[in-house]
Amino acid sequence: MNELVKLRQQIADLEKQAAELQKKNRPAVLAELRELMAAYGITAEELSRPASKTARPKAAAKAASPSNGKKPAAPSPAKYRGPQGQTWTGHGTAPKWLNELVAVGNTRDDFLIRQDTPA
Repeated sequence: MNELVKLRQQIADLEKQAAELQKKNRPAVLAELRELMAAYGITAEELSRPASKTARPKAAAKAASPSNGKKPAAPSPAKYRGPQGQTWTGHGTAPKWLNELVAVGNTRDDFLIRQDTPA
């Protein structure tokens, strides 16, 4: 239980440090934001408006739509293989099996499927 109290105290101390750092850096961040807004001609009014749903680039919107008459993209080939034959393409969130193996001291490179060796 004493360990729990120590951890909670450390969390409180770190949160206090974070708040102090945020307060200290705030003027510099505001100045940088003002500079960027001026450089790009962005107004405070623009920032207060909700983001446009059509702000997405058209090419990305078309690629995500399977109803555009094109064939869907082929699945990516596996990039990593686990000890029990599990595979992962390397895209998206890492699978549980890989995270567990990394947590015990392995590296992702240990499970990388090499192109110069047969699968």
